[in-house]
Amino acid sequence: MGVSLEEQSLGGLRWLVLRGPAEQAFASLGSRLRAEIRDIVDNWPGMAGLRRHTASPPGSDLLAAVRRASEARFPGIWRELAAMAEGAEVALDDLALLNFRGDLGTVRLGAADDHSGCSDLAWRGRRSFLAHNEDQAVFFAGRAVMLSLELDGQPPMATFWVPGFLPGNTFTVTGAGLAWSLDHLPVSSPGNGAGRHFVARGLQRTAGTISRALEYLREHPSAGGFAYTIGDRAGRLVIAEAAAGQFAWREVGLDGPLTWHTNHGRYISGAAASAGGTSIQRGEVLAALQPPSGEPDAAWFARILAEAPPPAGVRADPAPPTQAATMCTFIASFTDGCAYLQPRDSPAVSIPLTDLVHGTASTKA
Repeated sequence: MGVSLEEQSLGGLRWLVLRGPAEQAFASLGSRLRAEIRDIVDNWPGMAGLRRHTASPPGSDLLAAVRRASEARFPGIWRELAAMAEGAEVALDDLALLNFRGDLGTVRLGAADDHSGCSDLAWRGRRSFLAHNEDQAVFFAGRAVMLSLELDGQPPMATFWVPGFLPGNTFTVTGAGLAWSLDHLPVSSPGNGAGRHFVARGLQRTAGTISRALEYLREHPSAGGFAYTIGDRAGRLVIAEAAAGQFAWREVGLDGPLTWHTNHGRYISGAAASAGGTSIQRGEVLAALQPPSGEPDAAWFARILAEAPPPAGVRADPAPPTQAATMCTFIASFTDGCAYLQPRDSPAVSIPLTDLVHGTASTKA
């Protein structure tokens, strides 16, 4: 079977649907997005800081260790990254460095320090929702796309993707009925695991149930850290933290129907909020929320995540000293089997979760 790469739109988002053998598909993806990938490698201000950090010890030692672990423990995913680099005609070392940016300890990026972070809400009552703000440096605004993957021997999935990164570090919907979102966890002392993007990409390739996802994250430690909010079509929701070899998780609904997460560890140590960031502030906003008297709807989550900055909500808008921006708000209603997406500066759209996974363009405003 050859590679098929189709392009369509999802509201205001560019939407790519990629099918075929994995390595050939990633080479094709790199070729199609060559200009975008090269632009990020050449012009994202953070690359200079990463190169300075890894030019000498201890940064160079951390880079060597996480690279060895990633290539050894995730050879198939390493080949995907190498194929994307080849298709984009960029150095594999550059794409690897880009993907290891959260696995190298505290990196001083100078003007590129955007203090970006994401915010999550999870609701399990009679209905179940997962809601996520994908916040990134404003540099990446307009560069991200939706990506649906149906690769040979892998489960189908869809993800919000920034070219040059391994798909998997934002939010994901799978053909097995799972959806999850990721929040960056700062780690000043990385562990001995593989790169967190490799672990997250591996989760996409293996997880069929929440229990299996938790088992996978426990068995595959990462050097850096992510928090995962994971839900399934039955309405079960959990929040797991995996960082620098530590792992812990909590069931949503045991202490009330509404749970939140931002960008610091709530269940593990060693993942404190970044100085100068807004994780604590956003967490305080979410912790103070008064749920509606009945069950919430998608609009309730959208108002909090997409429509207002703190203290009324948690939308990120670039303003000194931060250059973070909420790029897209994603809300999964497991009860309805529907995804609601609000790209920055574009109208909101809804689409069945299964259509998003398989690249079927059946959306409505």
